[in-house]
Amino acid sequence: MIQEKDLEKFTLKMYDLLKQKEEQKNGDEDDIIDVKTAAKILGLSTATVYGKTHRKELPFFKRGKKLRFSRVDLIAWLKAGNPPINNSDSYDTKSRASEYLINNKRF
Repeated sequence: MIQEKDLEKFTLKMYDLLKQKEEQKNGDEDDIIDVKTAAKILGLSTATVYGKTHRKELPFFKRGKKLRFSRVDLIAWLKAGNPPINNSDSYDTKSRASEYLINNKRF
């Protein structure tokens, strides 16, 4: 027969194990994730994630040919209201494209 004291000890032990597991999970938030996991976190399709990285709207980095994301950076990006990552690059590209079109008129 299971006694009440044994049941209480078991419950406290399970609570401690669950608490440790949760703390460990919170400590792993800075892990590096792939595109599929990033899409799942952001609630977007993988194609949308690729598009946003192409336009430099998401914080990412490359390892070889593969895109990688920091879970913490993505969550911070979401909390910040999805700001563009690097406006100066976008402006520079647009201004260079305009200059090219002006200097290379074909019509």
